[in-house]
Amino acid sequence: MVSYIAHPAEQAQHPAAPAGMERFAAACGAVSYALVAVLLRLVVARDFFVAGEAKVAGPTIPLSFHGSTFSLILPAQLREEALSELAAKFATVPAPPTLVAYCVVYAQFLLPICLVLGFGTRIAALALLIVTALLQIYVAPEVLWTAHVYWIAILLVLLTCGGGAISLDRLIRHLYQK
Repeated sequence: MVSYIAHPAEQAQHPAAPAGMERFAAACGAVSYALVAVLLRLVVARDFFVAGEAKVAGPTIPLSFHGSTFSLILPAQLREEALSELAAKFATVPAPPTLVAYCVVYAQFLLPICLVLGFGTRIAALALLIVTALLQIYVAPEVLWTAHVYWIAILLVLLTCGGGAISLDRLIRHLYQK
């Protein structure tokens, strides 16, 4: 818990301020990182997954959840137009551009699933940070302040703090310790 220690002169001027700050800090501390981590994982995973799913082709699985219906595309292959567009944008990468395009698209599709499940959260966050850097440098440098900076911030929190208590990482760690 964060505590606020007021200077004696402050206490004389504003006697309610330290108590108010204590209550505010306690209220903020009541929100568990486990819930924050789930929210962060879902927010960043959605953006990457939607982008990755738009670039793949394959069989479609219809799903419904609480009256909402949607479909999931299994990534059998990359869409030809997405592959050629990304390969052109990654032409100056010091690796084969087609290979980089495949890696980026499959990372955008598969790593968000790991984040949602909280499985290998730190590794997935690191890999998505690399993907974000590649996208920023080679694909969409104009979206730094509209998207990438937010992804970077969220992914850095997940990288440094992990997936939280509501994750497969935590379950695996718990089972391993038994």
